[in-house]
Amino acid sequence: MSTTTTNTQNPATARVTGKRGGNPRGGGNRGRGGRPNGKTPAAVPLSEPEMKRKELEKGSEEGNTSAEASEDADVCWICAEPVKYYSVSECNHRTCHVCALRLRALYKRLDCTFCKEPQQTVVFTTSPEELFSSYTPESVPYKDTKLSISFETQEMMEETLLLLRFNCPDPDCPYIGNGWGDLKLHVRATHGKLMWSVLPFFSWINLPMLILRDSDLCIRSKKVFAHEHALYPPNVLPLHLPSMYHRSYGKSMPKDQIDGGIHPICEFCRECFFSDDELYSHMRERHEECFICKRNGIKDQ
Repeated sequence: MSTTTTNTQNPATARVTGKRGGNPRGGGNRGRGGRPNGKTPAAVPLSEPEMKRKELEKGSEEGNTSAEASEDADVCWICAEPVKYYSVSECNHRTCHVCALRLRALYKRLDCTFCKEPQQTVVFTTSPEELFSSYTPESVPYKDTKLSISFETQEMMEETLLLLRFNCPDPDCPYIGNGWGDLKLHVRATHGKLMWSVLPFFSWINLPMLILRDSDLCIRSKKVFAHEHALYPPNVLPLHLPSMYHRSYGKSMPKDQIDGGIHPICEFCRECFFSDDELYSHMRERHEECFICKRNGIKDQ
């Protein structure tokens, strides 16, 4: 009686013994998982195109996340900015509190921007849908009588009225001035820039009054808060306001590179105007216009 013995061989061992030299591929010191001596292999550095692709993918993901967050927030239909506080009037039309404050304080307009109905008072609130009639004096106990605005909280009122103060236009500067003159001097001394012209007292006697008047042209005509005004280097402000006396600083800058552009000037009076509309009215009222020159496109002669 013969006994047949069957040898069962591990497939891994079979593959190993079938190789030349009898050693496993990569040597016999490979640990568990195929790593030499149990150590993690060094990471292969990414090529420059791959690194750029990774950065683009990461930026795209972050952009999508921020876009989704901004889509969830309500947006003011006037300024297209996310709404922090709502302004609701008796007609129940809503805007953001910044636009409502700008209209009432700077433009002196009390009518609703949407329906044009006069609104003697408005309520600043955090509710996006509560009706104006549901607010009681107890629910909005804080009020600015000059602007006829009621607020739900004192913090909301203080944060809103802070916009009307003489805040420094530099976004990193917390300075609040006591007036336009104080703010101009601060900007020049601290930041080395100008808000329109800051003229020394002794030079006022020798300069025409129109230059002193033009120096506040943006304040009088531009309906923005103090911190929204532009700051100009000393060599750029005379380009923005051509009626200012100035020495030549070399090449002039293109108009689109000057914040606020260049105010048009009457070449006869040497007086600046905020826009072409004001200049056109001035030319029609103060100066004669030759129809021949107008037809030939000749101006200021």
